[in-house]
Amino acid sequence: MNQIVSKSRLSRRRKSDRKGAAVVEAALCIPIVIVLMMGTLEVCAGIYLSESLTVCAYEAARAGVRRRADYDDVYDRAVEALADRLVTLPTDSAGTVTGIVINPTDFSTLSELDPITVTITAPTAGNSLYIFDTLVNRNVTSSVTMVREFDD
Repeated sequence: MNQIVSKSRLSRRRKSDRKGAAVVEAALCIPIVIVLMMGTLEVCAGIYLSESLTVCAYEAARAGVRRRADYDDVYDRAVEALADRLVTLPTDSAGTVTGIVINPTDFSTLSELDPITVTITAPTAGNSLYIFDTLVNRNVTSSVTMVREFDD
């Protein structure tokens, strides 16, 4: 009978020891899980920004390869697509959006199958969730090249 009682005391003590270990494990694991989750969100925000710039550059280049398109059409389409995707670009003192480079700048000399390249560069600050805004600002760049479809 003594032997049975001592076994039950031993199992109760093991259970109470295990409860303390579970608290310590949770205290160590929960911050790690939170940091991994926040990091995953930031990586996803960076990928989204990169893909958004690619889509906007594609839309602008697509506007430029059409018949009778000019530089202003391409620039306006790029700004419109960036606004649709809520991507903010810096502006100069005149209020013109910077970070959009369209090559060539003169569309009057283009002929059929000439390339048009649109490059968009956006800062991570203001276009990210948390960490990228507080760390050193970085720029994300995307470029798309298409060929002109028609001779004007």
